[in-house]
Amino acid sequence: MPTNTEDIRASVSKDITALQQEVSRLQKMISAQGAEAYYEVRDRAGKAYDESLPRARNAVAQLRAESKAAAGAAREHAAATTTALALAGALGFLAGYLMSGYQQPEPRNWWR
Repeated sequence: MPTNTEDIRASVSKDITALQQEVSRLQKMISAQGAEAYYEVRDRAGKAYDESLPRARNAVAQLRAESKAAAGAAREHAAATTTALALAGALGFLAGYLMSGYQQPEPRNWWR
């Protein structure tokens, strides 16, 4: 014998309430796991930053010293610097000129 509509509505309402509670529980669980993962990643990134900062500062200091030394050497030997730069430019031009004459084989299309 079929049950009346009130019984069906009550049953469906009870199921919906149970599903809403389960969804709420799952949302809280996912939120807690996401927060935990966020803090873990943040801590790891902070540690990596703290470990790399002294190395980066040392590298910057070395680059500054090297660039000052190179600039000083270039000032002391201006003629040699100009000759080296002109030679490098000429070699670059020659390489570009030679490469421009090189022809690439025509690509084969997949349908041929």
